[in-house]
Amino acid sequence: MQKKLAAYDDFISSTEELHHLLSVRPVSPLARRTEESVQLENAVHRACLVLLVAHFEGFAKAALSEYVDEVCAVRPPVRKLPPEFLELFTRDRIQEIASLPPGSDRVNRTGRLFTAYSDLWDEGRTIDPQIISAKILARKMTSLKPDVLRESFSLIGVEDVIAQATSSLSGAGMSVRVDAKLEEIVNKRNLIAHGDYSVKPTSTDLEEYIEFFMAVGDAFSTCVGRAIDSACTLRSF
Repeated sequence: MQKKLAAYDDFISSTEELHHLLSVRPVSPLARRTEESVQLENAVHRACLVLLVAHFEGFAKAALSEYVDEVCAVRPPVRKLPPEFLELFTRDRIQEIASLPPGSDRVNRTGRLFTAYSDLWDEGRTIDPQIISAKILARKMTSLKPDVLRESFSLIGVEDVIAQATSSLSGAGMSVRVDAKLEEIVNKRNLIAHGDYSVKPTSTDLEEYIEFFMAVGDAFSTCVGRAIDSACTLRSF
């Protein structure tokens, strides 16, 4: 049985914050439903949705970072890593150098680029942890939009993480298109964040969204775990 990512365990733990927040709502069916209590409930639900999306976005970035951490720990041969992953770090440094004004600093950095980063393209070399960065990879994941997730996870060799998550949820009895559901939830979060008071998720909505994100997170964790196994055959369980 494949070990879950630490990032996924952290995400599951973070959902406890939502339950703590939900506990402040007036929940007794005998309680008089005043305007104040309705506003409090709406505020709590809106805050929970914003937090839930933020926690899941943090999980997705942490999952990508965990891949880099494992690669740095095991130091597999360059040939076992996706070319797109290797190109990311080379390109990032090239862009950094290109942004510098003409002068000795740019010249020196260009020289060091060909000295250090050429190892990323030598299939016989092992990965040097000094020239790859979890921060650079995680920075590619700028939102939870399906296309952004697909592109970000493809860098570590995960082919269409959204399609794989949809298939995983279907196998678990959840008939839902992950791309469409993500768009729905993220759009609601964005509206709330921009002060649209017409968006008022219900308790049922939040329970559904939490269940959805937990299932998608599980699927993402499995995909990244397989990518780690593919790159790091010496990974221990």
